Amino acid sequence: MSWTSTNSIAQTILAVMAALGAMTYIAQNALGSAKRLRQASEDPAEVLRRRIQDVNRAFRDASRLMHDLQRDLAAQQAARESIVADAEHHQRLLQLDKDQADNIRQILLGETKTTIRAARRRELGIFVAGLILSAALSIPIGIWVNSIS
Repeated sequence: MSWTSTNSIAQTILAVMAALGAMTYIAQNALGSAKRLRQASEDPAEVLRRRIQDVNRAFRDASRLMHDLQRDLAAQQAARESIVADAEHHQRLLQLDKDQADNIRQILLGETKTTIRAARRRELGIFVAGLILSAALSIPIGIWVNSIS
């Protein structure tokens, strides 16, 4: 394809686009003129009534939307309060669990200390009994061994 044929195709496309643009402009002017003529021929009371209806409709829509927003905000507030109450409840339970764990630990440590003391006393008693028994037995055994020899 040569430069001249490409150039003529581009010129043709430009011409078609210009024609479409011109036709669009003419159609918009014709529609705009028809709309302005229709508006000029309308009764001003009817125009005012239609505008008042539009304003009333907008207020109803705004009122409905405001009511919906208030309901949604109230639901979110209730959900937030419920979550806060649950968090406080869980915090109290956690504190109770910590207190109970401390109490159990103290009970166990107290019993452990008591058990250790009792075990020491028992061991000391066994040691003293063994010491007394060995002393009591070693004297007669020593006398008997001396008498035999």
